[in-house]
Amino acid sequence: MVRSRPLTTLLAVAAIALPALVAAQPATAAATTVQVYWSSESRTAGYEPKNANWYSNPATGLAGTPYQLSRQADLPITAAGGTATITADTNTRYQTILGVGSSLEESTVYNLSRMSAAARDRALRALVDPVNGAGFSVVRITFGTSDFTSGAFYTYDDGATDPSLSRFSIQRDIDLNIVATLRQALAVNPDLKIFASAWSAPPWMKTSNAIIGGSLVSSYIPTLATYYRRAIQAYQGQGIPIHGLTLQNEPLFSPPDYPGMLVSADQERQLAKALRTELTNNGLGATKIWAFDHNFSEGASYAAGVLTADARASVDGIAFHDYAGEPTAMSQVHASYPDKDVLMTERSVWGTAGADRIVQYFRNWSTLYEGWVSMLDQNRSPERWTGSPDPTMLVQSTSNRDTFWALPDYNIIAQFSKFVRPGAQRVATGYGSTGTVTNVAFRNPDGTLVAVVVNQTGSNQAFTLRVGAQQVTSTLPAKTVGTYLWAGADSGTPTGRTGQITGYGGKCVDVAGASTANGAKIQLYTCNGTDAQRWTVSSDGSLRSLGKCLDVAGASSANGTKVQLYDCNGTTAQQWTAAADGSLRALGKCLDATGPSSADGTQLQIWSCTGAANQRWTLP
Repeated sequence: MVRSRPLTTLLAVAAIALPALVAAQPATAAATTVQVYWSSESRTAGYEPKNANWYSNPATGLAGTPYQLSRQADLPITAAGGTATITADTNTRYQTILGVGSSLEESTVYNLSRMSAAARDRALRALVDPVNGAGFSVVRITFGTSDFTSGAFYTYDDGATDPSLSRFSIQRDIDLNIVATLRQALAVNPDLKIFASAWSAPPWMKTSNAIIGGSLVSSYIPTLATYYRRAIQAYQGQGIPIHGLTLQNEPLFSPPDYPGMLVSADQERQLAKALRTELTNNGLGATKIWAFDHNFSEGASYAAGVLTADARASVDGIAFHDYAGEPTAMSQVHASYPDKDVLMTERSVWGTAGADRIVQYFRNWSTLYEGWVSMLDQNRSPERWTGSPDPTMLVQSTSNRDTFWALPDYNIIAQFSKFVRPGAQRVATGYGSTGTVTNVAFRNPDGTLVAVVVNQTGSNQAFTLRVGAQQVTSTLPAKTVGTYLWAGADSGTPTGRTGQITGYGGKCVDVAGASTANGAKIQLYTCNGTDAQRWTVSSDGSLRSLGKCLDVAGASSANGTKVQLYDCNGTTAQQWTAAADGSLRALGKCLDATGPSSADGTQLQIWSCTGAANQRWTLP
């Protein structure tokens, strides 16, 4: 469908010379204070979020921005008392976060390529450096061109009909410095994940026989699957792993003036199956396949058409754009398909209202926030979209290409990206109120609670953040986003709740064969919602399933001792403690995925506690 496309990017930080950003300190034990960072909107008249003046003279607007990822005085942790504004339950955990990022589409790459090597390095570090930059952990690229490009539109096999893909080549991506830029970004942040989206298949696969307009011809679905697989392999051959791809950018919209293609839900269903086969047969089975990649408003109905019984295993998630509808659509899809990720893959936001929109994405189960277009110049170039692009997070000077400004929105998005690390899990908090503060909170893999609090109002807002029996109190300035880092925050061991225990590789603790016999083995298995994966956390410290208790075999604390199901007897071999580092402990040892392996059927054991991922578990 036609969307209003505010195009831009996100974020912002400083002007011309980017300031060194203070890195969040890793948390290894419970803290006595909480770290605080603030970023705000500009207070300069005419430089409100999204205003076009940001292109003409960014420095003027930045002069009125009071906080730019500014570290504040640490807050003392005190005993809980009074009324808490935000109560975080670190034991109630939801989705695991893939990351936060933006795009390195060809317009941004073109502007980066016009810089000196030193300036280009500085700009890339501002984006993806986890210590001295915003720490973007996910980058989106395009397979072929989008509307944001400096030159002619192209795919990887233009020309006459070519079912064998004999002309296939990503040479244009190499010539346009896309490959070189991605390599440089990976050198700065080797953990960076890259996913791809195509705006159009080669024209000869479409009803229009043109890169603009038309629909996918169904008979070419197997060929398109091969085309995508070859693109992934070609990038891999250049030293650039592709974490995943969306099957088609905005499959319900056929733009009249830039590349696009209509693809029905049933066609995506067929394409997902064909592509999964291509990837599996070519050693690329770990590559993620995400369907849809379009507006919230049509997401649920489209997902239902793709995730049929025969295709469900081929799809890893449903991707969304925020140009129509509400983020609650992601919760709807998650409820229908809890084994699939939901991801927000395109929409740039501005100011504290934009920060609150990101809060809503994550509170509706998104594992990702991804902006769109990272840097245009002061002339809003280059691009071939017929609209007027809104401000991008970085704006390049037209008089000196080595000069660029990072707008306030860079800082605001960095309040998420710099501190919420990949692998974090969202934890339970109340949303709050737009008339005071709103929030979302996460538990990082190192045990740090990261609470992002948003004040959209025109006045300062006081609030209390409570975890268990402790709390901190802060006053967040008007039109400001605050990030609060609380090392070792712990709500205590949860009791009385029933559900899955998830852990290494995203798998579930499972009673093998659903046997209730004493000694039944406990394993790691793909989460499926059966009774064999439903555990109740009891007040006596036991973990119960199928009427029995999780037990350390023989009450031995030796490394490698297996865990089993056994009649509940209240012994220490059945008493488990949830530690702040995510481990489950009994007899002084930690529940461990043997090997470590996340393969179905991995038998669980106890082992000396190491803090490794194979010893981190999430209780119901």
